[in-house]
Amino acid sequence: MPRSVLNNTVIPLLRQLTKKLGPQQAKNELRWMADHVRKAIPTKHTAEHATSARLWRDQPAPSAEETEVASKRFSSVQWAWLRQAVHDRVETNKPLQYILGTQPFGNASLLTRAPVLIPRWETEEWVLKLSDMIRAENTGLLNILDACTGSGCVALGLACALPRESVHITGVDVSHDACDLAIENLLRNKKAKQAVEFQRLDLNEQGVASELNSRGMWDMVVANPPYVTPNEYAELDPDVKDWEDVRALVPGDPMDVDQSGLSFVVRLAQLARELGLADGESTNLPRLVVEIGGAHQVDGARQAMHDNGFNLTEVWKDMAGIDRVVLGYHKT
Repeated sequence: MPRSVLNNTVIPLLRQLTKKLGPQQAKNELRWMADHVRKAIPTKHTAEHATSARLWRDQPAPSAEETEVASKRFSSVQWAWLRQAVHDRVETNKPLQYILGTQPFGNASLLTRAPVLIPRWETEEWVLKLSDMIRAENTGLLNILDACTGSGCVALGLACALPRESVHITGVDVSHDACDLAIENLLRNKKAKQAVEFQRLDLNEQGVASELNSRGMWDMVVANPPYVTPNEYAELDPDVKDWEDVRALVPGDPMDVDQSGLSFVVRLAQLARELGLADGESTNLPRLVVEIGGAHQVDGARQAMHDNGFNLTEVWKDMAGIDRVVLGYHKT
């Protein structure tokens, strides 16, 4: 496509994005925005109208190249959306995922909306790895609790990756915004509808284990909990701090004196024990699967699991080589 077609539109936007993101990331994000707006706000019959107009004026029909250029030119509505999207990205630090409004996650398709935590690739990676492990064991129906469910990405990612009737997953979160979005995402992913449910639940409340135990036996707890330390939170980019719910990032008060970031991981280990997951027969599947922020949290997470009866632990690294997940097993 001739560059002159884009000079009055895309190039100035690219310059704005480059100042914030650098050249390569700016190109990638602008391309994703452009692809999104063409799908979300399609321009209908542009080429056909151009051909009809030229023939009516007794002029030659557009060439194939001219037709292609016309089909790729933004309409006034698309252009207005794109300018606003770039403005939001540059001036307000709005994350790209919130601008686009959707995010793939394994086999699931997710809506993304502030202030609910944006699903990260690190989480997607271990969810798919865990689904492979569950599929290989073929143990029958597993009853799984997805704590801190957020957008529902972990629950829906597992359910969409596994055979029907192999899991039942209950996703819980303290945030009304998160639960509302998770339910919307469940409706988008038909394969998961019979396998997943969401509800608001504060896992720090007294009696929550009894309430969960009244629903039957549990086989596993999975979670991407808040684990960012107060010092780490202070250094986060405004793309995160200005938009995503602090409760999904930092356990407790972000000004808390506890610098480990592990207080909710400890709570999850206690809850898993209260749900009976540190008892019974040994299995090859983990009973507790918790995402962490790196090597500095491995020992604390492992200790919390050992203290609550999970006598074997394992650490998974992500593709960047960072310690990302701690798994707790019960072995007899």
